[in-house]
Amino acid sequence: MKIFKVTLPFLLIFIFACKLEQNQPFTELNNATKFSDHLDEYFSELTKLEKFNGVVLVTKAGNTIHFEEYNIQNNPTSSLKVNIDSQFDIHSISKLMAKAAIVDLEIDGILSSHDKISKFLTDFPNGEKISLQHLMDNQSGFPRRFSNRDLNLVDLKPEELVALISKEELMFEPGSETLYSNLGYQLLYYILSKATGKPFVQYLSDRYFIPLGMKSTGAHFYFENKNIERLVKNHEDNDGTIELIPNIQPGDMNQAKLYSTVEDLMVFINLIKDEPYLSKIKNEESSRIGWSGGGDGVLSHVEYCLNGAYELAFFSNYDEIPFGDIIMTVEKIMNNEPYELPKKIQRNEIVLSEEVVKKYIGKYRVKEFNNNVFEFRLEDGLLAFYQDGKKNGMCYPESENTFFMDEESEDYFEFRLTELGGYKLIFHYKKIEMEGIKE
Repeated sequence: MKIFKVTLPFLLIFIFACKLEQNQPFTELNNATKFSDHLDEYFSELTKLEKFNGVVLVTKAGNTIHFEEYNIQNNPTSSLKVNIDSQFDIHSISKLMAKAAIVDLEIDGILSSHDKISKFLTDFPNGEKISLQHLMDNQSGFPRRFSNRDLNLVDLKPEELVALISKEELMFEPGSETLYSNLGYQLLYYILSKATGKPFVQYLSDRYFIPLGMKSTGAHFYFENKNIERLVKNHEDNDGTIELIPNIQPGDMNQAKLYSTVEDLMVFINLIKDEPYLSKIKNEESSRIGWSGGGDGVLSHVEYCLNGAYELAFFSNYDEIPFGDIIMTVEKIMNNEPYELPKKIQRNEIVLSEEVVKKYIGKYRVKEFNNNVFEFRLEDGLLAFYQDGKKNGMCYPESENTFFMDEESEDYFEFRLTELGGYKLIFHYKKIEMEGIKE
């Protein structure tokens, strides 16, 4: 059952830190076959549990360690079918490419990361306060998405989209906080197109895709080379059934609707893991450089561990995958650490008194989960979960302070006592912990 609708935030790639003290040479002891066997064991088990359908590429010290496709259904005519050269929608990984573009355009003297929006859009509200760096760092103050959630965005021209963004109120003073914002990056894509005189995706092609030989990378819109040849179909879970859904959704914004292969993305990550990109793109709190992307029915991830241990790219055309567990397990395997194989989850409901359940009623803002407000109400002695003001389902107690909505899902809610005697929410989502503060 698909409970939560979300595009994976870029923060996911910063939550997992590579062990910087671990920098073992690539020797007979650490051979590619051993790593590949362990990686195959892990992803094969995930696939058997219908928790992964996609392609994985891991490299180390210039060597390909593991490059494999995994299919839940072996039927070659299945809509789920993927191959190692399949093209996937990469969604927010386009933001990583925008960062690289800023680095190059700054070197070329065309713009500066310190430039304000007002230099490119003279009448844009608060344009003199917001810099390109603010947009890149998600510190612009723009919300993650439009306040009107029912907008049909995919057919809007970039100018029309920017006009809508200009009407959104800032959530904080630019530079004072960090909040993941798709709107901020859409504005950045538009500014880059104005600075270069060509659509954002066409600039990426001319600057990176063609020179680097990324022949399978392109865009659904504003792209001259129509190279969609092996694009996979996307899928999501609907009450236990894997269902096909359209690759392009009404809520998609078309400026950076990119697709690629894991091989092409690995070429790109190997470019930007070195200077002049590395120091400007790397997050100070992370030992990785990379990005995650996701939308309805598809997830993508590419990264480089800064100590040079390995590079990882994985794409899935089924979005019910244990995203966090995949990243953590690959790291353990590549650092010769013990790891656990995935197992089928079966949660069991216990009985709690209404008095206990009442302690958790309230609204909790989860900043890392797109700044969503999760509300819990008491209904028939249980917690009812509301997201974006709409009822999403009932929560069943597994312990005195943990609740689940699906007995076979890894996602669950935990309520932790604070020092002040109240409760905060810990949302366990795809093996990642996100904190919700009670309002």
